[in-house]
Amino acid sequence: MINAADLAALRELTPDLNFDDQERRAVLLENQSRDINAAPGSGKTTVLAAKLLMLSRRWTSSRAGVCVLSHTNVARDEIQHRLGTSHDGSRLLTHPHFIGTIHAMVNQFLALPYLRSNGMTVDVIDNDIFARRALALAQANFGLKLYMQKNASVAPMLEGLVYKGASLDLASEFGSLPKPGAKTLPTIVSIKEKLSAEGVFRHADMFAYAERLLTLFPKVRTQLSRRFPIVFIDEMQDTSWEQERLLQLMFDETVTIQRFGDINQRILGSSEGAENLTFPRGDVLPISSSKRFGPHIAKSVSRAQLAGTAITGEGEDRHASMLIVYSTGRVQEVISTFGDHVLDRFSDTDLASGKVKALCARKQGDAVTQLAGRTLLDYWPASGGDQSPGLKLVRIWALLGGPKPAVNASFSSRFEEIRRALFLVLRAAKAEIVEGLKTDHQLIRKLRDADGDVSAFRLLIRDLCMANVSDADEARRIRIVNSLYVRLRPLLPNHMTPQIFAALPVFERSEAMAIQGAHRSMCSIEKNGRSLGIHIGTLASMKGETHLATLVMESLGHPSRRFDLELALPIIAGIGTRSGKMPETQLSQFRNLYVGMSRPTSFLCLAVNAERVSDECKTALADQGWAITHLL
Repeated sequence: MINAADLAALRELTPDLNFDDQERRAVLLENQSRDINAAPGSGKTTVLAAKLLMLSRRWTSSRAGVCVLSHTNVARDEIQHRLGTSHDGSRLLTHPHFIGTIHAMVNQFLALPYLRSNGMTVDVIDNDIFARRALALAQANFGLKLYMQKNASVAPMLEGLVYKGASLDLASEFGSLPKPGAKTLPTIVSIKEKLSAEGVFRHADMFAYAERLLTLFPKVRTQLSRRFPIVFIDEMQDTSWEQERLLQLMFDETVTIQRFGDINQRILGSSEGAENLTFPRGDVLPISSSKRFGPHIAKSVSRAQLAGTAITGEGEDRHASMLIVYSTGRVQEVISTFGDHVLDRFSDTDLASGKVKALCARKQGDAVTQLAGRTLLDYWPASGGDQSPGLKLVRIWALLGGPKPAVNASFSSRFEEIRRALFLVLRAAKAEIVEGLKTDHQLIRKLRDADGDVSAFRLLIRDLCMANVSDADEARRIRIVNSLYVRLRPLLPNHMTPQIFAALPVFERSEAMAIQGAHRSMCSIEKNGRSLGIHIGTLASMKGETHLATLVMESLGHPSRRFDLELALPIIAGIGTRSGKMPETQLSQFRNLYVGMSRPTSFLCLAVNAERVSDECKTALADQGWAITHLL
C-alpha cells in the first residue's frame, strides 16, 4: 500500500518532479482499482512511473509481480527508461514483473504456449506478411482470382482473414466472408488453414488462441491473477473491445487494476463493440492540468474536448495561435506558409530542440467534387508516394535503415529490427545456427546454447543500431555487406565466399525501397539564410508526440462527409455550441482535432479553406488573440 511516507521519499528520489497538486497526489495514493483520465501533456506516464517506483521499494515477492501494459513499444520503452534510472525501479524490469504491450502479454503467456502445446509452429505474426501471402494463394486459384477481379472488396477481405473467439470462427477484419454454401468459401477456409499450418498469423489471431486457452483451462485465469496481483494499463482509450474483453477474462476480481488514459483521445482501435467499452468508469480520477502548453492553447483544446474536466494549461504562452485561411488554388502553399511563420517566431536554438510538424486526419480519399482541403494529398501531393506493404519486415535494408535511437532513448525496438535483419541474412545463407528457428527471438539463445560468441554478435547489433544506413549509397551498401560477411563468417557455411554472400537475394533493393521517402514526409523551408524541416503526416502517426509547433490542416471526414474545422471553428471561437445529437462520425472528428491541437508547446496553427469559414468566426478568433493569415 502506498502512503504519504512514500510520497515524502519520492521527493528525495525525484527532486526534479513535483507531485504536490491534489489531482496527482490522489492518483499516487490510490491503492484500489480505479480509472485515471489524464489530459494531454499532464505527465501521465511520469505519474505512472512514479507510482511504480514507490511500489518497487516495497515489493518483496519473488513469484508475484507487477504487470504494466501499454499499446506501443514506444510507451513501453519510455516506462522502462524511467524505471531504469534508479536501483529500486530497475527491479521491476526483471522477473517476476512484466512491462510490455498487450499483444506481447497475450502472446507470451497465452497464445504461443497454446499453439506450441498443440504442436503448431509460429513463423511470423504480422498483418502485412499474412496479407501478401493470402493474396498470393488466392491469385493461384482461378475461381478466387476471377472473384477478386469482379469484386474490389474481395482482396481486402482475404488480407484480413482472422480467427475469432474461443471456437476459432473464421472472419475477416476487412469485410464479410461469403455466405455458407458459396463456392469460394472452402477455398478461403483452406487459405487460412494453410497459412496457419505454415505458422503465418495476423495479430488478432493471437487473441482468439488466447481466449481458447482461457476457455479450455479456466485455472489459467487464477494462475495469472496470482502471478500479477497489480495491473496497470496505459493509453486505455485505445483499447478495443476485443482487447478489453480478453483482459477481463485474464484477471479475476482479486487483481487491482488501474487504467490510465484520456477518453477524449480515443482515435485508434476497432469500432466493433465500442458501445461495451467501460473506460472511464464513473469514479474516475482526473489529471486535468497540462504542463505542455499555456492557457491560450488550453482554451482552444478544451473547446474541442468532448468529456471530462476542462483542460487548464500550466505552461508558458509563447505565441498566439494562428489560422491560415487559404483559397483552393493556394492549398499547396499552406505548409510552407506555416514554416515561414515558424522561422519568424523561433530561434535556431528553439528549432534544434523541438519538433515542427504538419498533420491531417486523413491521408487520402475519393471526394473529387469537394473543394481542396479534403486530405493530406491536397496539401502535400508527394505524400502519396507508394511503398510496398510489409516491405520493412522482409527487406534487410529497410530494417537496417531505421532511425537510430535518440540520446538516452531505449534501444529495445531498434535492437529487435537489427536482430531480425541478421536472422534474415543467416537464413538466406542457410546457416546452421538458424536451422529449426521460425523467428529471430530465439537466435541469441540458440547461439549461446551452441557456445557461439554471443558478445561479438551483440556488439554487431549495437554497431548496426548506431549506424546511419537509411541514406547509404550503393558503394556504402557494398561495404556494409562486406563487413557483415567478415563479422558473421563464423556462423556461415564453409563454402560461403564473399561473392556468394553478396549475391544473396536478401540484399536486393526493390524498386519501392529505392525511392527516397524523405520528400514524402518532409517539407524543407529556407528563409533569410535559415532553414527548417517540417515533418508531414497523418494525425494517427503523431499521436502521443510533443511538438514545438503544430499545423493542423482541415480534412473531410469519412463517413461523415463533413469538414472537421468547418464544424469545429465556430465552437473553438466561442460563437457556436456542439449539438447534443451530433452523430458519432462527427464526434470522432472532434476527438481527432483535440489530439492534433494538443501536440504543441508553443505555437498552434490551423488551416481552413476560405469557403468554409465565416467572417464572424475569424473576427471572434482575432478578438481572442489569434493571428489570421490569408492565402487568397
